[in-house]
Amino acid sequence: MTRDLILVRHGVTDWNEAGRLMGHEPIALNARGRSQAEATARALAAQPLGAVVASPQRRTQETAAIIAAPHGLAVTTDDALAEVWFGPWVGRTFSEIIKEPDLAAYLQNPLHACDAFEPTATVHARVVGFLERFRAASEPHAVVAVSHGDPLRILLAEILGMPLTAYRRLVIDPGSVTIVRFGEREPVRLLVANWFPQGPPLARLDG
Repeated sequence: MTRDLILVRHGVTDWNEAGRLMGHEPIALNARGRSQAEATARALAAQPLGAVVASPQRRTQETAAIIAAPHGLAVTTDDALAEVWFGPWVGRTFSEIIKEPDLAAYLQNPLHACDAFEPTATVHARVVGFLERFRAASEPHAVVAVSHGDPLRILLAEILGMPLTAYRRLVIDPGSVTIVRFGEREPVRLLVANWFPQGPPLARLDG
């Protein structure tokens, strides 16, 4: 039996467009972000979805609700998909923190741990927990997981067997869709990555 995990990064917000770190702040989608979520909902309308799971953050909840609506599904919240906690850096832009010693250390070593943000190893542990629950579930249909840039990159790196230190090589933009297929003959296949849906619904992946 094959089963798909559809990874969706939430749609764009005003803070995304300003380059501000959002962390756990309750930032809503803007008009462009809602349009992205609606395009994803149309693209996935023909897919038999078993669940739509999202992080607790407002922007992911809004994205997930738009995707879930055509299927009559309620959004399930999973803290494992939450955004990275950024503490004192929330609301600041990259240019505003570029001289921070902890940022320099992180850019040299993605496993750097400090008080300014949630350690990569901690994020990895929680998204691996989500992955293990997905793989253990008996639900036969695809699951949509709506999350954030770093948690999704870390999760995808784990799925693809990449070293955790290499996760920043992966590109997962706001509003994008990445689909991974789990099967018996070929344990993992990456069907699409960083895709922005447009046009008519995607043909059924299980057809």
